[in-house]
Order: sequence, then C-alpha cells, then structure tokens
Amino acid sequence: MDRKGQLRNVAFGGAWSEQIAGNEELAEALAVIDAAIDRTRDEDLRQARDVREAIERISSAHPKGGMLAIAWDRALNLTHASSRSSEIQRLAIAYRLGLGDRIGRGG
Repeated sequence: MDRKGQLRNVAFGGAWSEQIAGNEELAEALAVIDAAIDRTRDEDLRQARDVREAIERISSAHPKGGMLAIAWDRALNLTHASSRSSEIQRLAIAYRLGLGDRIGRGG
C-alpha cells in the first residue's frame, strides 16, 4: 500500500495526514530535480517525464512556481552542459527555499 493509502486509513488522521503525504511527494519531487542537476550534463531532459512531473508538482506548491517553471524550461534549452547544470542547480535551490517550511529546511 502506498503512503497516501496508509495515511488515509488512519482513523484519527484528518488534514495532517493528507499534509504528510503531500509533503513527502514534494520531497520526492525535489529529489528528482536535484538528480537532474547531474543528469542534464549528459542527457536532454526537456522531454523527461519524471522531471516534468516533478517540476509541475513543486511548482504548484511554490509561491513563485509559475515563474520558476518558465525559468526551468529556459535552463533546459541552454546549449552548454555546465551552464545548464549551474542554472538548474540555482533553480533547485530556489524551489527548496520556497518550500522549506513544508519539507524541512535541510530537506
């Protein structure tokens, strides 16, 4: 059973159980974009479904997610791998900072 299903079955759950599942999904999405920092050096991530889904997930929860998603798409179009990786790293940090209260500052 997935984590969401487990938390849904908690009799005294309430809103906090849904929040836990949502926060865990955000942490997983952030892990995907963190991995994209290195992946983008050797791989064209513009069509990578896992990365696109992660960006959509965290952008929907981030106060400036729309702007960051546009910047992410621009970054993926940079021709030099090191520039692309650096820009993606900068954006990953911005996403993490904006979601820090939900996923834990160190998270």
